[in-house]
Amino acid sequence: MSAPPVAEPPVARGVLPAPGPLRPLALATLLSRVGNGLLMTVSVLYFNRIVGLSIAQVGLGLTIAGLFGLLSAVPLGHLADRRGPRGLFVVLSLLVCAFSLVYLFVQNFWQFLAVSIVLTMIDRGAGAVRAALIAAVTTGAGRVAARAYLRAVTNIGITIGAGVGAFALHFDTGTAYRLMFVLDAVLSSVAAFVVLAIPRVAPQPHDDGGPVWIALRDRAYLAVAALNAGMSIHFAVLDVAIPLWVVDHTDAPRWTVAVLLIINTVVVSLFQVRSSRGIADPAAAARATRTAGLLLLAAMVLMAGATWGNAVIAVALLAVGAFVQVIAELLQSSGSFLLSFDLAPGHAQGQYQGVWNTSMSISTMVAPTVLAFLPLGLGVPGWIILGVWFAVVGLLFVPVVRWAAARQLVGSR
Repeated sequence: MSAPPVAEPPVARGVLPAPGPLRPLALATLLSRVGNGLLMTVSVLYFNRIVGLSIAQVGLGLTIAGLFGLLSAVPLGHLADRRGPRGLFVVLSLLVCAFSLVYLFVQNFWQFLAVSIVLTMIDRGAGAVRAALIAAVTTGAGRVAARAYLRAVTNIGITIGAGVGAFALHFDTGTAYRLMFVLDAVLSSVAAFVVLAIPRVAPQPHDDGGPVWIALRDRAYLAVAALNAGMSIHFAVLDVAIPLWVVDHTDAPRWTVAVLLIINTVVVSLFQVRSSRGIADPAAAARATRTAGLLLLAAMVLMAGATWGNAVIAVALLAVGAFVQVIAELLQSSGSFLLSFDLAPGHAQGQYQGVWNTSMSISTMVAPTVLAFLPLGLGVPGWIILGVWFAVVGLLFVPVVRWAAARQLVGSR
């Protein structure tokens, strides 16, 4: 029996989604993201303080693992199309849990590198398979609303996990850090089995006479994914650029960094679902992303302006800039949710989601270098250049998405 599609937006009332496949998926997301928050809080310190790796070694290992991770999303997404995404996602999630525990036996850099490569490849592939599962159990406006709801749940889960992980930081012992790895594995394992509550999704038939890697041949889809990756560099601004900008270039107090992160987290958690309403087709998604690009230009100008004011003015400009940026983030995320699904053929959602996830992974890898060179390296001019980049990319979305939608319409006939 295949999972029934969810045609309506998933939030019925309050904070719970309507009965159906989204409920177990939301619970699984919450549990696994709490575990992610735990490891995001303690993992680097564990490898540095307990295992004895240098920060440079940890960074190099994760960077190399990230490069290998680019190779897995498309093949595993394709496998999800051929075998069905639900069972494959459960298997991959359990493998991620197992290999995260292997970290506890790492004693040197080469062991850390090997485990990181395998873990990252499985995790990136699981992300593509998860997206294929969402595509299989949702449709239309319900699909975008479901992704928006799950993103809000993701933020809440990571925040909870970070709060629990703070206890390990307080005790600062090997036992406390290892306990966080075990707790992550337990939560993520339970999350994997919760996904089994979703009805089985039937595999998609394949035309044996056609090419296998159709997503890699779809130039229009690749172009939209590339634009989205270019726009998504802004996700790293608060994590990478703002802490150093606030401390080294403004009179704002250090606690401003935390305030800006709180603004982002709270707004996304409360309004991601609401921001997705009205984005029902590729044209609407493209217009929303165009608006996001212009808002990001304004946000970057506000961030840059904080360097010229006293503490009060700097805090005000940074706070307003963070608020404008998170509004842009809501619009771009909602547009991205729809475009990644609606511009892909139904029989190859896993493969196409693999391409989309790979483009996002490349964006994540490139973003720190871009931010180090532009705003942190060039200062105010760098912020302006970055803002103009976002605006130009946003403006390009409308014609490129129109082209991609037209090609998809022709291909479906």
